[in-house]
Amino acid sequence: EVKIWRNDATEFRNRVDLLVKNGLVGLVLVMVALALFLDLRLAFWVAVGIFVSFIGTFTAMSMLGLSINMMSLFGFILAIGIVVDDAIVTGENIYAENERGVAGMQAAVSGAQRVATPVALAVGTTITAFIPLLFVPGVVGKFLFQIPAIVIIVLTVSVLEAILILPHHLAHLQIAGYVARTGLGRVLAGIRHGMDALLRRFIEGPLDRLLRFATLRYGVVIAASLSLFMLTLGVIAGGYVKFNFFPIVEGRYVTASLELPQGTSAAATLRVAEQIEAAGREAARQLPDPSGRDLVSTVMTRVGRQEVSGPGAGAALGLLQGHKASVVFELLDPELRSISSHDFELRWRELVGTLPQVRKLSFASNVINVGSAVQVLLSARTAQGLEEAVHLVQQELSRIEGVFDVRDDQEPGKREVQFKLKPYARTLGVTIDSLAQQVRAGFFGAEAVRVQRGRDEVRVYVRLPDEERNSLADLSLYRVRTPSGAFAPLHELADISLGHASSTLVREDGRRVTTVLAEINPTVISGQQINGRLLDEILPRVREQIPGLTWSMGGEQREQSQTLPALARNFLLALFGMYAMLALAFRNYVQPFIVLASVPFGLVGATIGHLMLGLSFGLISIFGIVGLSGIIVNGSLVLIDFVNEQRRQGVPVREAIILAAKGRFRPILLTTITTFLGIFPLIVERSIQAQFLIPLGVSIAVGVLLGTALLMLLTPALVMLEEELAQRVRRWRGKPVAK
Repeated sequence: EVKIWRNDATEFRNRVDLLVKNGLVGLVLVMVALALFLDLRLAFWVAVGIFVSFIGTFTAMSMLGLSINMMSLFGFILAIGIVVDDAIVTGENIYAENERGVAGMQAAVSGAQRVATPVALAVGTTITAFIPLLFVPGVVGKFLFQIPAIVIIVLTVSVLEAILILPHHLAHLQIAGYVARTGLGRVLAGIRHGMDALLRRFIEGPLDRLLRFATLRYGVVIAASLSLFMLTLGVIAGGYVKFNFFPIVEGRYVTASLELPQGTSAAATLRVAEQIEAAGREAARQLPDPSGRDLVSTVMTRVGRQEVSGPGAGAALGLLQGHKASVVFELLDPELRSISSHDFELRWRELVGTLPQVRKLSFASNVINVGSAVQVLLSARTAQGLEEAVHLVQQELSRIEGVFDVRDDQEPGKREVQFKLKPYARTLGVTIDSLAQQVRAGFFGAEAVRVQRGRDEVRVYVRLPDEERNSLADLSLYRVRTPSGAFAPLHELADISLGHASSTLVREDGRRVTTVLAEINPTVISGQQINGRLLDEILPRVREQIPGLTWSMGGEQREQSQTLPALARNFLLALFGMYAMLALAFRNYVQPFIVLASVPFGLVGATIGHLMLGLSFGLISIFGIVGLSGIIVNGSLVLIDFVNEQRRQGVPVREAIILAAKGRFRPILLTTITTFLGIFPLIVERSIQAQFLIPLGVSIAVGVLLGTALLMLLTPALVMLEEELAQRVRRWRGKPVAK
């Protein structure tokens, strides 16, 4: 019988369909939002820019060797909301010029020229913010590389389209005074005029009052913003939002790998594997799917080799070993079931319980394996001390709720007879080396002569007769020659015991090490919490009992220690690059700081989003926050650019701020809404396999929504503070003060 096993095409197709569906829904929402606030024809040409940008991106992907996969498609979904920002700013300014009565071609030229610099700057800062994500080291960096790569390519193409192509399309539109002829057009125009009137009332009413308060009591606004940011840091530090370095990536396969004592027959191993398989089938019966479908699709039990998890999973290569086995359950496609593979794994593990005859038993359901949640490498001065330390650490970990599969990487080899010299033997001059050589010669044989037979050389060994070397009693009575020429029975010279040889010896920096591993239930305890307890409490306590004990972290913790510092370092470089770009554009050293002041408030929005949805922070969330830093500054950037324009025309600073904020509120609102709506379908997606991507979407979507609301008040307040400080410096220098 032939059956397809581990068909990755099925999983790929499911994930692609999911992302394409969410992408199309997000695109429709973006177009609806544009049509509500802008002329329908203008909204159409702005939306066309999305397709142009995507087509250009596919061309660049083929040139750069990037493929269409789950990560690249998610990059496109993120880009749907971000990519229209520059087109919205350009199109809205052309729209505003046309509303003021400027003719189509002239409105397109002057409108595009006016915002070309801030649009290019906005895209440049966003690209700069995503660049650090390209250079994340380790397995995770390779896995997530294509998300920032796609976003950067899409943005690069989109800015060219927004500045060079979009104005040409809009030059032929006469928006002011245009009357729709069709019924649908008149309905949409009526809705748009109603939204426009509502927006104007908000701008001239509540927004105007808020701006006047923020520019008059700017100290209150700045202090309140700082307090909110500090409160957010307190929420994170207090553990109200858990931190799990890498989320569970939903898959179809759940694997149990077992290992029995060395020498166990394949038949005995199969009986244990069948017992574990039966527990898995019982777990599937206890977790019925509401749809009525069977949760389990296929089960495969393999004896002799174990399955490995992760991309391209299959049987681990090597010699067949009868004491090892694996049981793999293939579950129903994720979009057809409501039970996650992780839930099935936990129930299966619970039903299996403790099997006394099993030496090691571990379960895995994660598609991407960055290492065990707990993985510590221990080293001690002696082999006995190391063995004792491993035992103590395993005991401590086993007592912690939410920690399971506690094990080590030592595999005992075959049974062997071990000797330990007695003090009496040393007085006779017998060494462990001479003892071992004589025992080997007696039982294995010592080479006596080599005989040439044609082209072959035959070695002749001399050893004890079979009847004198076929039992442990013979070994005990074996007579060992001392340096003086006398003979003594082996049992008088050494203690004889049975043990196991080490199948492998792992050394790091010349010291023998053993790795202790454990898995966790992230709903009970996070990897950060358990590793913190391990480093702060457990290991120091064990070192008190075993002096000379040293350790280092591996697995997920090592991956985290490599990834997060590199990401932080790259992010600081990106912030410096963003500052340099803004300083060159504004010809001012202070205003870039005002623009970048909005970056921390993206964290405020991201944290609130995670709290509202009950999500844990992790590397995926941090990816979103880093990318968000380049998006959230765009509104502040455009706002300050227009403030500077008003001030060059002689408008007093406070009025310039209010006029610029009110004049730029519509494009800032539109870019914020479209960014949010582009990602929103994925945030509310209930499909199991989409869950690990949601934290990134929440970080960007909710972060930009709440962050923009804050910067509309904070940026005017900071500009007023800058002006106040500048006035004081002028007075101190004795220069005239501007009014």
